[in-house]
Amino acid sequence: WESDQSLSSHRKLRRRRWVRNCVPMKISSMAFLVSSAALRGAAAFSARHQRRVRRAADLSRPRASTAAADTKASPEGSEAESLIIKPKTRVLSGVQPTGKLTLGNYLGAIRQWVGLQEEYETYFCVVDLHAITAPHDPKKLSEETLSAAAIYLASGVDPDKSRIFIQSHVKAHSELCWLLNTQTPMGWLERMIQFKEKSAKLGDQESVGVGLFDYPVLMAADILLYQAGKVPVGEDQRQHLELTRDIARRFNDMYAKKAKRDMKPFREPEALFVKEGARVMSLL
Repeated sequence: WESDQSLSSHRKLRRRRWVRNCVPMKISSMAFLVSSAALRGAAAFSARHQRRVRRAADLSRPRASTAAADTKASPEGSEAESLIIKPKTRVLSGVQPTGKLTLGNYLGAIRQWVGLQEEYETYFCVVDLHAITAPHDPKKLSEETLSAAAIYLASGVDPDKSRIFIQSHVKAHSELCWLLNTQTPMGWLERMIQFKEKSAKLGDQESVGVGLFDYPVLMAADILLYQAGKVPVGEDQRQHLELTRDIARRFNDMYAKKAKRDMKPFREPEALFVKEGARVMSLL
């Protein structure tokens, strides 16, 4: 019995020694295998990443032009050119839905919009809020607004290339107009020639609404709201565009004078002078 007990204790001692010595070795070997696999995976990922970086650098590096006229462009060069996408300048324009759109509207504005779609990021709107600054029939104005939008589409303005909308459907137009009103001096508006001309046509100065006087500020809100870079204008709208630039500059100086140019609240738009519509003689 004593010999059996000593043998059992001897086996227990050997088992403890094995656990103490061999198990950590196995665990460490497993950890080594895992870490080795991780290192190999990291190395492979790093190699793939470096190949991508070198390939991108090769594509972006300008290639020397050859004198041979029959040299064909390499596929890498064409791929690099396709990766460079230059942002288009944004253009905003609109037409009032007052009465029937005439042939002059088509020749002077809408037909030229079709050509602008390919070169610029275009926004075209029906400015019905401007139309209510003069006496109008509300029911008729609603019909003419939808009709004007339909004429845009029929004339070739592509909704896949351009944004087409109705001014009064975007509340931000009137909201921004009020904010700009608080920063626009009265003297600037009193110099507007169109207000003098239109109010003279209405006859009685007492019946002229404030909306007609404030018309240029709403136009400025239309332009500045979309950060338009260029605005198609004719001779009669140049002064209003200059006022828009003055309002934008004044607002930026008051609230973001130290900000960088591309961080200013408003972008100062530039004029895109369109060709004047052809003079259509009477057909009668």
